[in-house]
Amino acid sequence: MSRRTAWIVVSVLLLALMVGTQMPNSLRNGIEDSVNAPFRLSSWAHFVVFAGISLLLAIRPLSWSYSRIVLLAFAFALLSEGLQFLAIDRHPRLIDVGIDMSGTLLGLMVASLEKRFRMA
Repeated sequence: MSRRTAWIVVSVLLLALMVGTQMPNSLRNGIEDSVNAPFRLSSWAHFVVFAGISLLLAIRPLSWSYSRIVLLAFAFALLSEGLQFLAIDRHPRLIDVGIDMSGTLLGLMVASLEKRFRMA
């Protein structure tokens, strides 16, 4: 993957995160109900988005340090929760920051495995 493509994908994931964060609660619940999933899709979406962003930032061609990625992810997790104060009928929850950071850790674990196998 080229450097430019990696940045485009990271940007699209961040845009999806911000759009989803500002989605009114009634619209979000309607989407989740229409899928008939046995769990909250928005929590899984945050987990997957943060895992994807972390993975892309950690592997080549970007190869950011893990500490830098964790700090950025934590800042975006707090920002996405804080922006819910501005969304209609949405409320920030600290558990969601934990879900975001769990996704970040998964992305970094996958990146670590990728680097280990690439060296072998």
